[in-house]
Amino acid sequence: MKRAILASAALLASCCAADADPASRKVDATPAAASRSDPPSPPPRPDISPFSHLRDGPPSPPPRPDDLLSYAPEAPARESTLPKAEADAACTSLLANADIVTVAKPAISGENGCGIAAPVSLEAVILQDKRRVEISPAPVMRCDLAARVGAFVRESVAPVTEAYGRKVKRVVTADAYDCRGRNRQAGAKLSEHAFGGAIDLSAIEFVDGSVLRLAAKTNDQAVASALKDSACARFSTVLGPGSDGYHEDHIHLDLAQRHNGYKICQWTLR
Repeated sequence: MKRAILASAALLASCCAADADPASRKVDATPAAASRSDPPSPPPRPDISPFSHLRDGPPSPPPRPDDLLSYAPEAPARESTLPKAEADAACTSLLANADIVTVAKPAISGENGCGIAAPVSLEAVILQDKRRVEISPAPVMRCDLAARVGAFVRESVAPVTEAYGRKVKRVVTADAYDCRGRNRQAGAKLSEHAFGGAIDLSAIEFVDGSVLRLAAKTNDQAVASALKDSACARFSTVLGPGSDGYHEDHIHLDLAQRHNGYKICQWTLR
């Protein structure tokens, strides 16, 4: 009897020791652990910005045409002058054109590259009905510009205004050749005026004594629009009211040569 009691006590002690030592039990805790864990976190949200790869943020939008500088994009300065052979050909053609009255002038040489190899003064334009339209003060310029301005007056200015019953007597100029920087600003790059490739027009005087100021707010919109369209088709640069603050009382026309034939037409009709 005593042996049986001792055997039972030994067996009970062994079982209690096993329960007290976790290492002695073989337990699969995986299901329990899974049941206690939180739902899996979603994958990291990608950066939705299309510019996240750029350190400085999104690129600036391209400038609107109205934000462009007067003569941007820049062209190399030497592109403002014509090769001698091309200049000679332009002058030969111009002097043979009876519809444009010009007077040859001595070569002009100025500082910092200013000048015109074969300048002319544009005196007048002969219209199809043989009437003479004075250009005054007679501007001094390159031959190719004189030919372009003459054609503009003969083929656009006179027909457009005469369609509204006004016959042109004189085209009033404000500036032509002038060895100066752009917009007369100290330290600015040379203007097209410095190479004889630009002219400023201020007004058109009619036979009846009336005057159309090209930059005036009261101009007939149909006339102003037709003149603007023709000028922008013929010249590389057209600057007027609304362009840059320097052309509020006249219209600037030039033959600046730019990459890929780029043109600027900034003349706000009001």
